[in-house]
Amino acid sequence: MIDRRSRRLNALGAAMLVFAVTSALAEESTPADRGKALLTRLCGHCHAVGASGQSAHPAAQAFRRLDRRVDLDTLEDRLRQGLFSGHPDMPQFRLTREEARAAKAYLRAIQGR
Repeated sequence: MIDRRSRRLNALGAAMLVFAVTSALAEESTPADRGKALLTRLCGHCHAVGASGQSAHPAAQAFRRLDRRVDLDTLEDRLRQGLFSGHPDMPQFRLTREEARAAKAYLRAIQGR
């Protein structure tokens, strides 16, 4: 019983530490930093998310050239409403207001590179 309780307390302590570190990093990072992390996690398996590099999926546009095809001023609303594509490999998703703002901030920062 004590061993079980001890493991639960250790797990709870570890979870609280991860939450504290993650919260501290989120507070210290810029919106563009948070946007990069978000887009890398959600989109990086197909799209070139960074300021350089090739997209892993041949049909996936590099995000540093996104402003050539998408109005970045309206992108925030589109991300919040749900981004849908006719491409069968692209998932459908919605971002929160904060996530959409962070994504837009990052995308603006890398355009034309």
